[in-house]
Amino acid sequence: MTRIILEKYPDCPVIPVRHYKDVFNRPHQNIRWQKKYQSLILAVKEEPFLYPGPDICQDFGADHFFYTSFLLGCPFACDYCYLQGMYPSSNLVAFVNIEDFKKAIASQLQRMPDGNTFLAASYDTDLMAFDSVFPYLGKLYPFLSAQKNLSVEIRTKSANLAFFEHHDPIDTLVLAFSIAPEPVIRKYEKYAPGLDARLKAIRAAMDAGFQVRLCFDPIFVGLPFDNLYEPFFRRVFSEIDTAKILQISHGFFRMNQTFFRRIQRQRPDCRLFLEDFPGADDVITYEKETAAAVRERHLDILSQYIQKERIYFV
Repeated sequence: MTRIILEKYPDCPVIPVRHYKDVFNRPHQNIRWQKKYQSLILAVKEEPFLYPGPDICQDFGADHFFYTSFLLGCPFACDYCYLQGMYPSSNLVAFVNIEDFKKAIASQLQRMPDGNTFLAASYDTDLMAFDSVFPYLGKLYPFLSAQKNLSVEIRTKSANLAFFEHHDPIDTLVLAFSIAPEPVIRKYEKYAPGLDARLKAIRAAMDAGFQVRLCFDPIFVGLPFDNLYEPFFRRVFSEIDTAKILQISHGFFRMNQTFFRRIQRQRPDCRLFLEDFPGADDVITYEKETAAAVRERHLDILSQYIQKERIYFV
């Protein structure tokens, strides 16, 4: 796996390190500067390989919910991303011991033979955006296609059309596209493709036969956002065949309180982290009454296009 990556960058200097944490976890790093000049760290992952799914994420009705991280960090630079508060570095760590991940997944499935298992494999990164550097999904395809009672979600903002030319759909794989109104993308989602490009990628995925989940997440509340979502939803469903949508997820901006406070100190320039959000159960998000009113308005619109039982809320 290491050789595949190194061969793509023959002119890039290679600096051996004892352990990736010596570089990635060291103190006093400037994550904003690093984001402009990311380094790629190749490493061997140690146990654990799977983690219990967090409560602030959807499990889509699965009996068992886990997530895994083949890659630490993300090629995009979304202002609202919790990774800024979770990791001390903006560099990327790519774990190359994929066989160990496979063994851990297979072992977990054997321990839980009853019910369906949902595995989020791209929460802490964007594997599809990273696919041109290293094709994790291609390496996992034969293994994933052989599993039963498993649903693997790859969440992405990528518009990588080449992926659909080189990969066939498999029953265990769900591509979950995060989309937002164009003003939100321009304001908060640096380096990420625009709405037009993402909608084109969604159509390509559906035409190729992939299971597609649409993720309206995170939703922002208040001015100037409140007037953006109705025309946004109507545009999306005018361009996307709802019969080909597996599910929709809808979630408001939310973040672990520790991560939020850490980013507050790092990002005095970002208005989002200057707002006075209420904190409950260690989660920063909007007031329950405010969120409920917005959710009801959005549900009225979404249910005009897709059955309510296919819409999941956080």
